[in-house]
Amino acid sequence: MPTTSSNNYPHKIYNKNRILSEQKTAEKSKINKPTLKEIEKLDPGDLVCIFWNDASIGSSFTTAGIPVPVKSVGIYVGYAGDPKHAILCQNDFSYNLELHDVDYTAIPLPWFKKTQILKKAFITKEEAALILKNILTGAGTRRRRRRIFQMRTNNHEKLD
Repeated sequence: MPTTSSNNYPHKIYNKNRILSEQKTAEKSKINKPTLKEIEKLDPGDLVCIFWNDASIGSSFTTAGIPVPVKSVGIYVGYAGDPKHAILCQNDFSYNLELHDVDYTAIPLPWFKKTQILKKAFITKEEAALILKNILTGAGTRRRRRRIFQMRTNNHEKLD
């Protein structure tokens, strides 16, 4: 069984300097300075509110999509992907210490408009790393959760 030590997870989860240097070189023109400073303050485990613009679907009658303002609240657990996406956990179903089924939102960092930290260290960095690990590797965890739920519902007797 894996342990919750931060040494078992990819180094990029905790290395803020690496993400920031990559952001500054590859996507500097896409992120404004105040937003970049707000992103630098994020630590895994912080309860945050992120304001961002989602894309809308265009049609042949319009020349471009209209950005839709979004406010997402969740626990920042880290980042993944290319371009980098901040991962916010909204619901964490903990079946045991190692197995979590998580509802999450992934927001591309260049889409950030404003970041507000609601509570620092809402959960520990180790918990955040474990949740991120389950998100990145857990395609099978959703199937297990549904199977468990279906077994529970089949145990009920019909009321006639």
